[in-house]
Amino acid sequence: MSVRLSFDVYSCVRVYYRYADCKKCVEVCPVENTIILENDKIKVNYESCINCGACVGNCPTESFKIQGFDLVEFYTKFIEEDGNLISCKLNVPCLSALDESYLSAMCIEKQNDLVLDIKHCYNCSIGKQLDLIKANSEKANYILQSAGVDYRVKLEEIGYEREEKQENKRRAFLKMFVKQTASLAFWAVAEKLPIDEKEVGDKEFKNIVSEKVYPTKREILINALSKTDYEDKYFLVDKIDFSSDKWIDNYKCTNCSVCYNVCPTGALTPSDSKLKVLFSPSLCIKCRICHDVCPEKCIHLEEKLYISDFVSKKHKVLAEHVMIPCSECLVPFSYKGDTTVCPRCRQLEDELRDLLKIGD
Repeated sequence: MSVRLSFDVYSCVRVYYRYADCKKCVEVCPVENTIILENDKIKVNYESCINCGACVGNCPTESFKIQGFDLVEFYTKFIEEDGNLISCKLNVPCLSALDESYLSAMCIEKQNDLVLDIKHCYNCSIGKQLDLIKANSEKANYILQSAGVDYRVKLEEIGYEREEKQENKRRAFLKMFVKQTASLAFWAVAEKLPIDEKEVGDKEFKNIVSEKVYPTKREILINALSKTDYEDKYFLVDKIDFSSDKWIDNYKCTNCSVCYNVCPTGALTPSDSKLKVLFSPSLCIKCRICHDVCPEKCIHLEEKLYISDFVSKKHKVLAEHVMIPCSECLVPFSYKGDTTVCPRCRQLEDELRDLLKIGD
């Protein structure tokens, strides 16, 4: 079977933690049962995929790709050319392929408002994407507002129509006759591409501790924001989905290493000495896996994310430890200044006391 969409399961956050909350690709896909969550894994039915690109642009780790529509190439070309219009009849398969990172970065780089042509959404057979387009636009505008940028993403009913050659018109008609989708107008005028049918199933399973994911759109957003006057400006963490800032309760943290071992992007990482837990908001995708796996539940979200911390790419210290050998078992543990007995031995002592009470 020839398909345009490909899914790299080894970039999905669920490779790092199968019970992760992220299922954005499932939520943004407009065709029922095309992208599903089955046994805690993402499954794709390529037969019913309409190549709209929503999963491509909205996946936080960029696990999806479409042949013939490279988002980075589109972004680079768009900011270099004149014009600020984006339409499914002009330059994208569907407006839903652009998330807040791309939309806000384009406004900043072009130093202009961005116009999304939504008129075709109303007659589109998968018109429910309009809600996603509006949501992404609102998120982008929050980023721009917080960064002190005057430009905005605007939704307008323009109804752009491309002047096509007769051959392309005939091809567009035939495709529309066979299958009505939001992306067909785009694909009707796209160059014919050789289809790469390589499967990713032959890959060896990745080492999640050493192999991390760094989405290209993160670099794009950071580069754009670095050109703004961002000093003392911040995002409210509960209003953004693309990153966060965190703090760790140092007294509860045991330096168990679970959080940074399963972090998909390396936003959490140990210091060279393994005695510090470091964090960089520039790498965080707010997947909350670290919160879920922390045995002590000592990782928390900050209220604000300062843009200076986001664009700096620096790691800050969230927790710092002094390791000493336990006076009972001699196994090193994080010393908190109150006892020289490790938590495991203390727990065993408590359990023995409970057993003795039961015996009495």
